Amino acid sequence: MKVLVTGGAGFIGSHIVRALLQENYEVRVLHLPNEKLTNLNGLDVELIAGDITDADKMDVAVKGCDMVFHTAAIYALWLPNPSLMRKVNVEGTRTVLNAAKKAGVKRVVYTSTGACFAGQPKGIQGTENSPFALGATGDAYVLTKFEAHQVALQFAAGGLDIVIVCPTGPIGPQDIAPTPTGTLLLTVASMPALAVPGAINNMVDVRDVAKGHVLAAQKGKTGETYILGNKDLSGVELAKTVHKLLGVWRPVMVIPSLIEGISSQIAGHAALWVTEHITHKSPLVTPSAARIGQLGTSFNCAKAVRELGLPQTPVEIAVRDALQWFAANGYITSRSLIKKIENISI
Repeated sequence: MKVLVTGGAGFIGSHIVRALLQENYEVRVLHLPNEKLTNLNGLDVELIAGDITDADKMDVAVKGCDMVFHTAAIYALWLPNPSLMRKVNVEGTRTVLNAAKKAGVKRVVYTSTGACFAGQPKGIQGTENSPFALGATGDAYVLTKFEAHQVALQFAAGGLDIVIVCPTGPIGPQDIAPTPTGTLLLTVASMPALAVPGAINNMVDVRDVAKGHVLAAQKGKTGETYILGNKDLSGVELAKTVHKLLGVWRPVMVIPSLIEGISSQIAGHAALWVTEHITHKSPLVTPSAARIGQLGTSFNCAKAVRELGLPQTPVEIAVRDALQWFAANGYITSRSLIKKIENISI
């Protein structure tokens, strides 16, 4: 069976490619022209350079494919041209799904985001039935991905066999960017002392996320959504997990919510001003990202476990493998830290 993976050179996408190859699927990857293809080195895949907003290119990309895994999207805190995010995340998704429908693709798995169900009141985990709660943050990524999620549901109602999956916070090897979660791991591992937010976030092994995509293709119900996650962790719990693996003790303090809210908003506005007026490069934080951080991303992922058989690899293994990959690929320069990472045992 031949499948197309859009965004297959990315962190989650490349792991989906690996999971598909392990089950003997024939894989075609659509990637951006000039995109770094490091995560696909050595893999037996067909490569097509193109853009998901190009309808003609998408017609070519889906031709002859039985299934499509649509993971491509723009994830950024800031863009010099904000309209580009909507063009890719929303209209690009519409273009991919149109192409799949015209080509008679048997099934599409669309990669949405847990953010569509995040930010519920304190003590309540998000589920596939939770209301959209992050709209007030004004975050462009969240808003465009939520809109794209609705587009996918519309195509399902219109007859396309599509299953939607929503990853939470993926952790693991091949995090080349690195992602915000990977950056946090690197910070926790290297800093002698930490002050962390009190918000709770759901973490999951990226390889489980990839397997969840394949299981969704095999077992998912048309039009259904599945949150692909594992364990809720506070910032302190994540830091202590990293420190335990490294065999070190370092002080970790929780930032009080009031102080966190004020300081993060100030930092977000300051960083955004510097970006817009001086550097024109993506900031480390924005006001909308700060608001999301305060709300947290806590989830109940039982539906995917029950209906798909989503694996629940211990988060400690994902953290270990992520750190060891970072250490082996030049993201960590401290020899003493690299040695501690190399000697991690679980």
